[in-house]
Amino acid sequence: MHFASTLAWAYPVDEVVQIAKKNELSGLEVWAEQVWFHGTNPEKIRKANLDQSINLTMHAASWDLNICSIEKEIRESSVRQIQHSIKLADEIGADSITFHPGRLTLPQMKQEIYETLMMESIFTLIETAKQYKKTLSIELMEVKAKEFVTSPNTMNRLIASFIPELKTTFDVAHISEGAPGRAFADLINVDKIHVSDNTESQLHVPLGTGILDRNMLREFFAITSLPVVVEGFDASENLNWWKHNLHYLKSLEIQKEVPQ
Repeated sequence: MHFASTLAWAYPVDEVVQIAKKNELSGLEVWAEQVWFHGTNPEKIRKANLDQSINLTMHAASWDLNICSIEKEIRESSVRQIQHSIKLADEIGADSITFHPGRLTLPQMKQEIYETLMMESIFTLIETAKQYKKTLSIELMEVKAKEFVTSPNTMNRLIASFIPELKTTFDVAHISEGAPGRAFADLINVDKIHVSDNTESQLHVPLGTGILDRNMLREFFAITSLPVVVEGFDASENLNWWKHNLHYLKSLEIQKEVPQ
């Protein structure tokens, strides 16, 4: 089982690696912003995982970015931040990097314009990933204002010309109003699954505290062929969300690599 490093945002990532080891997790998805926020030397993270007992993946910078903005400087800056994330992944020993698709700047403009801009950005990012011999994975987003890569059909069309280099990340919480199992089956080239719970007003809350069906979650946690990452953001030092999610997984009898 993988956890997102943001479940322990108060701690630098090298310490989060040690926490993950103590809890006998198999992996950690490192958020680039967390490394930069704490000013952590990537070498410290690599040394913390010198035995490679924790499988590291990377979540590229995504906050305040838009890789298909109609503003050229914003679009190019967003691409550079993801390129920095790819370099960081290489420095800490992570092979797969998830990044977010772009979103609409002005909904009144044709979606095709944004798709063209995004494909140009993706091409640049794939070329960077090839230099570092890394895998890029683009995340299917939730239905909300200005997001448009929110359905398997849209995503599959966008990535079709980039296969096999470009993978997809499926987030269960992003499909909470529909049928996550069906959406997952329809999405092509998936290499990673994100899981968390939702309330009526908030995404990515601790497991078991929201509206998502327990049996549905159990089915996703039973998948062993792909990394399954428990997500969430907790800025406190007491690790309440981290501990709650561990307890919930145990209650589901998810025995593999979860402490007894």
